[in-house]
Amino acid sequence: MTGRIFRTVSACLLIGHGCGVAAGVEVAPAKSARPNVVVILLDNFGQEWFGCYGSDEGRTPRIDALAAGGVRFEHCYTAPICGPSRTVLLTGRYPFRTGFTLHHDAGLYGGGGLDPKLETVFPRLFQAAGYKTAIAGKWQINNLYDEPDALARHGFDEHLVWPGSLDPAKLTGDDRSRFERAIAADDVPTTVELIQKTESRYWDPSLIRNGHREVRPGEYAPDLFQEFAPDFLTRHRDEPFLLYYPMVLTHGATFTQPVVPTPANRDANRPHEEIYGDMVAYADRLVGEVVAKLDELKLRDNTYVVIASDNGTESRLTARFRGRTVHGGLYSLSEAGGDTALIVNAPSRVPGRRTVKLADFTDVFPTVCELAGIAVPPNLVLDGRSQAAVLRGDPAAKPAREWIFNQLHTRRVVRDQRFKLYSTGELFDAEGDREETQNLAASDDPAVVAARKRLEGVLASLPPDSPPPIKLLSQSAFKLRAAGVKVAEPVRKTPEM
Repeated sequence: MTGRIFRTVSACLLIGHGCGVAAGVEVAPAKSARPNVVVILLDNFGQEWFGCYGSDEGRTPRIDALAAGGVRFEHCYTAPICGPSRTVLLTGRYPFRTGFTLHHDAGLYGGGGLDPKLETVFPRLFQAAGYKTAIAGKWQINNLYDEPDALARHGFDEHLVWPGSLDPAKLTGDDRSRFERAIAADDVPTTVELIQKTESRYWDPSLIRNGHREVRPGEYAPDLFQEFAPDFLTRHRDEPFLLYYPMVLTHGATFTQPVVPTPANRDANRPHEEIYGDMVAYADRLVGEVVAKLDELKLRDNTYVVIASDNGTESRLTARFRGRTVHGGLYSLSEAGGDTALIVNAPSRVPGRRTVKLADFTDVFPTVCELAGIAVPPNLVLDGRSQAAVLRGDPAAKPAREWIFNQLHTRRVVRDQRFKLYSTGELFDAEGDREETQNLAASDDPAVVAARKRLEGVLASLPPDSPPPIKLLSQSAFKLRAAGVKVAEPVRKTPEM
C-alpha cells in the first residue's frame, strides 16, 4: 500500500462520512479542485501596527493590500499570550476546555506539552486527507528535545522550527541544574536570569530541521524560514498542501529584550519603537514574498492565505493608532491584548473589500477544514464556528458569531459587536471605549442593561475550567504561585476522540 493510499484510507477512518466512498472504493477529487491553505501567524503583533486596522505607522502595506483584496475580521479574540493562543488556534477549543488557561512554555521549561493523544490539531486532519503539510517558525507548545516526534504526531510532514530551549553553548557551570531547581521552586529571579541563555530565534539561530538540530552563525532565522517556506510551496505545487507559518517576528529575543534589529538596519542604538517598526516592516515584506511565490507558481487562485497575530504587542511599546498613541496589551484581556488581526485572502474564492465584525481563534480550525472540504470528526468537540460561508460570500450566509470569548487564568470575557463583559463584573462599550475607561456595570441605560443580561447568559452557559493535563510552567505561573495564588493542578485526562 502506497503512502498516498494509506493516508487516504486513514482519512476515511478518521473522518468517517466525510470521505466519498462507493462500494468500498474512494472517489478522490481532482487535485485542481482541492485548495491549498497557508496560515501565517505573526508573534506579539498588535492591531495598532496594522494599517488596515487603523495604524498610523505605515509599516504594513503588503498585508494591508491583502486585507483590502480579501476579508478582514474587525474583532478576533484569542488568549493574550503565546502558548494558550496557539493552542486555541490549532485545536479550535477554548482554554477552559484544554486546561491551558495560563501560558505554558514547553520549549523552554519542559514538563510536557500539547499531547496529540488528547488534542487534535487541524494539520493532522489535512495530512490524513492527503495534503502535504509543513511548519516553519515557532511551535513552542512541545519541547522538541524531550519529544522529538511531536511535530510528526501533530500531522506535519516537514518542519524547520526554532526549538526555544536553553542553548547548551551558552550554559556555564551548573546553569542547567540551577535552572531545573528554579523551575521546581517557582524562582522567578533565577529563571529570568537564565532564560537570557535561550537559543536564538534571530541572529546566529539554533533551529531544528526535520528532526536535526542546526546552528547557523551569522544568519538571521526569519530569512532561513523564508527560504524553507517557498521551497516547500515549490516542491508541492502539483499537490494540495497546508503550510503553517508561525513567524518568530515580531517577538523580542528574550523575556527582557523586546526588540531585535533586522538585516534592514543593524543599528541597535535606536528607540525601541523604531527597531520594532523595522521588525513589523520586515515581517510585512516576508508575507508579501510568500504571496508573490504563490503568484509565480500560479497557485494564488487556488490558495487560501490566512494572516493572523497571536496576541497584542508588549506593553513597553507604543504606536500611533487612529490618531492617538496607544500601548501594547500583551498578557492583558484588554482589546489591545486579546483583540487580534485576522485576514483571509483568496482572489478567486473570497470576494474582497469586505469586513466581518466578529471571529475568534477557535473559528480557524473549522473554517479552513470546510474551505478545503475536510470533514471534522463528529465526536471532536470544537468551540469554533466555521466562517467559510461568509468568506465565500454566499448570499444567504448569516454571521457565524453573535459573541466572541477570551480567557486568561480564571478570568473570562465575552463581547458582542459593541459591549464587553468580564466574569469579574466589569462592563464596557468596547466599540466606543477601546481603552475601557468607563465601567458601565452600574448603568441603568436600557441598551446597557440588555447587553449585560445577554452577555451574562453567555458566560453562565460555559462549562467550568478543565484542569490542565500537565503542570503549567511559565513566568506567569511562577509569579502566581510565588504570590500564593492558586494555580490549577494537573489531572490525567482521557482522549475526547
